[in-house]
Amino acid sequence: MGKYFIMLCLAVVLATGCSPNDPQQTVDPVEKKNPFPAIVEPHNGEQAEKSGDVVFLHGEMRNREKWESFMQNVKQNQPDHVRVTMYTIEGDPVIHELLYDGTLFQSTYDATRDKYGSREEIMTNTCKGLELTKMERGESVYVLTNCEKQNSFYFPKM
Repeated sequence: MGKYFIMLCLAVVLATGCSPNDPQQTVDPVEKKNPFPAIVEPHNGEQAEKSGDVVFLHGEMRNREKWESFMQNVKQNQPDHVRVTMYTIEGDPVIHELLYDGTLFQSTYDATRDKYGSREEIMTNTCKGLELTKMERGESVYVLTNCEKQNSFYFPKM
């Protein structure tokens, strides 16, 4: 009888040890993958273009079709993402990544490579809209709207 009791206890311990204590652990965690390729340094215009970025360099836009595709998906409430790399007069990259989930925009602004800028940390923001707006000088730009923090995204319409 003692032998059966020990075997029963051992079976219960093994069965209990193999089952999760937390019911949420049974759900496989969904890894949040960064949809953007790694940034290759130096992130000059050619490298950014090769990485698939929409590049705005001294009044010229490269990979325009990526921006147009992104905007089309936004109009249709389809999730999409785009990385926009703009260059300062000195040629330093300022990188802006936009993730759209069909409702909200997750914006990541990275000016850490701008030698003459504030060299702030990377800033993230959540916004509800992306609109075409006229600036004081008459130029049209895309801006994020209804943001949790101050908006730092603007992109010239070309």
